[in-house]
Amino acid sequence: MAILLFIAWILLVVAAISFVKQQLQFSGKSKSYRNDPKNRQLQSDLLALLRGDVRTAKRLLRQQRQNCPGRSDNWYLEKVIYDLERDRH
Repeated sequence: MAILLFIAWILLVVAAISFVKQQLQFSGKSKSYRNDPKNRQLQSDLLALLRGDVRTAKRLLRQQRQNCPGRSDNWYLEKVIYDLERDRH
C-alpha cells in the first residue's frame, strides 16, 4: 500500500512540474511579445509594409512560426519584414 501511495505521489509531482513549466513558457512568450519596445516598432514596420493589412501580417507570422519553430518573436517579425523587402526589389 505504501508503494502505491509513493508512486501516486511521484506521478502527481511530475504532472505538477510539467504544468508549471508549460505555464511559464506560455506566459513568458506572451508577456515579452507585448512589452518589448523593439517588438512594437517591428510590428509597426510590418504593418506599414503591408499597408495596415493585419490579417496578412498574422498569416505571414504564423507561417514563419510553423517553418522555423522555437525562435523569438522579434526574429519572426524581422524575418517576415526581411522577406517582404527582399521580394519587393
